[in-house]
Amino acid sequence: MELRQLKTFAIAAEHLNFTKAAKILNFTQPTVSLHIQALEQELNQALFLRIDKKLILTPAGKLLQQYTNELLSTVQKIEQEFLSLSPPKGTITIAAAEAYCTNYLLPITTEYLKRHPKVEIELLSRQTNNVVEGVLNRHYDIGIIAGEMQDSVIANTLLEEEELLFVVSRALYEQFSADQLLTEFPFMRFRTDGYFQHMMDVYIDKLPFIPCQTILVESEKAIKQGIINHKGIGVMASNYVKEELETGELIALRLFEEKIIVKTSLITLEEHLQINTIQSFCEMTKCLWDKIHGWPAYS
Repeated sequence: MELRQLKTFAIAAEHLNFTKAAKILNFTQPTVSLHIQALEQELNQALFLRIDKKLILTPAGKLLQQYTNELLSTVQKIEQEFLSLSPPKGTITIAAAEAYCTNYLLPITTEYLKRHPKVEIELLSRQTNNVVEGVLNRHYDIGIIAGEMQDSVIANTLLEEEELLFVVSRALYEQFSADQLLTEFPFMRFRTDGYFQHMMDVYIDKLPFIPCQTILVESEKAIKQGIINHKGIGVMASNYVKEELETGELIALRLFEEKIIVKTSLITLEEHLQINTIQSFCEMTKCLWDKIHGWPAYS
């Protein structure tokens, strides 16, 4: 028995129609009939009967269908297992907010390409809502989002949990009182969307003051640089300013007891985890994400 004959039989047995089987397999109907006849001759058993123009399986046909389905399932598993052993190749399209692209994904993709030079990576800066929609619609293979996503078709990998912090430059902290800092300097607020915007709103609602002036900025990098340059005050995710806090360039003020935690996740379609290239990138991202802050290139 040949595997191609068994595959033909499996389709014909499922649909009980040689014409439909030929169309699915892109064969001619006589080719389907020849494959079935070859199996019947080898097994010395009729596999189909035609009654009132309807095709039915004989007892021998039903038995062969059971064994064929089991065999083809095993063959599929073998093919998938060996495919996973092949080196990653092809193109991965990744979408994330600008800060994730600059501070995390660029160093991670650089490291990934050192190990897998046959892969091409397309890195796109997108807002969270666009990232989620794009992953669901298969426009992007992988997305990095603020928050988490609960969906039966999405694989969500938690990468990071960090605290929102109220930060000022050391120079302003040493020169002005807390009341002056909170009421006399512009409050630079990150303009974003979705989950991160909600968590930022939760944090701001708890602040014990009303900003004298608010500047909406769409770039976290611009806000951090503005605070470092003494142009104002703002709220930032702890890991994004980790280096500046450790060196003392920035100071975090705790204005209320509760900690507001934001999460970062990697998302991809569940079915994409069967693709070696995407799976290997997801694994490396998870492994390297919390190590990025210690890399010399991080800024």
